[in-house]
Amino acid sequence: MTSKAAKRKSGRKRNNPVSLPAWDHGAMGAANRIGLVVEDRGEVDARTGKVQNPNGVTGVRRVDLLEFWLKRGSISQEGHAAAVKLRDAFEATMRSKPALPDNDRVQSSPKPDHAVTIQIDRISRFQAIMRHVQDSDRAIVRACVMEGRHPSSIYGALRVREGFEHLRNALDSLADSLLRR
Repeated sequence: MTSKAAKRKSGRKRNNPVSLPAWDHGAMGAANRIGLVVEDRGEVDARTGKVQNPNGVTGVRRVDLLEFWLKRGSISQEGHAAAVKLRDAFEATMRSKPALPDNDRVQSSPKPDHAVTIQIDRISRFQAIMRHVQDSDRAIVRACVMEGRHPSSIYGALRVREGFEHLRNALDSLADSLLRR
């Protein structure tokens, strides 16, 4: 049998310092971390162009696949710009006023058809850009640019390089076509 003092001594917690993360980066679950990149937060030195961060402050930022592929060199700068323009036009078509049945807020439009006109303009802008995408490139552009999927979703896991090559060529062709209009 052990004495009460021995039990107390063995069960005593030590005053070890707790090492907490320096900065809160949000929820740590796997699903919450998708697309997040930890970056230094600081000021850019005008002379050197480097980030000065004496306190080691870091933060997280969500990076979409287009930006990731641009930094990795999988797509060109021109192709990235064309893809962002297409994606922004596509996402604008998804926006609408709230569809609440009890919408008791004051309508800001003097004419009831104004919301319809705005939506038609958004769809027209998207269609004007989408016309420049070749028919053979529509599947890869729709999957990677508008739906945020990887080229392997079209080409399969064994033909990823072919998928990225097709995506790069499709976005470069789109960029060239947009410049010529």
